Amino acid sequence: MPCAILERGGKVLAAQRSEGGSLALKWEFPGGKLEEGETEEECLRRELQEELSVEIAIGDRLPVTDRDDDTRTIRLVPFVCSLTSDTIVLTEHEQILWLTPEELPYLDWAEADRYVLRDYFAYKGIDMDSFVP
Repeated sequence: MPCAILERGGKVLAAQRSEGGSLALKWEFPGGKLEEGETEEECLRRELQEELSVEIAIGDRLPVTDRDDDTRTIRLVPFVCSLTSDTIVLTEHEQILWLTPEELPYLDWAEADRYVLRDYFAYKGIDMDSFVP
């Protein structure tokens, strides 16, 4: 599942999952499942359009993360991205927050996204362990 680490003005977007779904109210990087015949990049553009009503520019691909949740293995393929449109409309999330990288570890992340966050910090050259709660 491709996911987007959206950067803007030194901050990163975190999205809180809906209360009624799986991993309710956990925080994640938005994205979703590949449809047949889609590339990871096409999927990411489609999913962010569906979930946030935004257009994105896709940058670097970070390491793939595989983690088990209660019922399945989650494979996240993170990309560092930026917005190319300004207005965000939430269709699937409770809320979003724009946070500095140093604020991100304090959210209650979905398990797989915690590992994406660690890889993002390594990519940015930030020592995550120096301020993790």
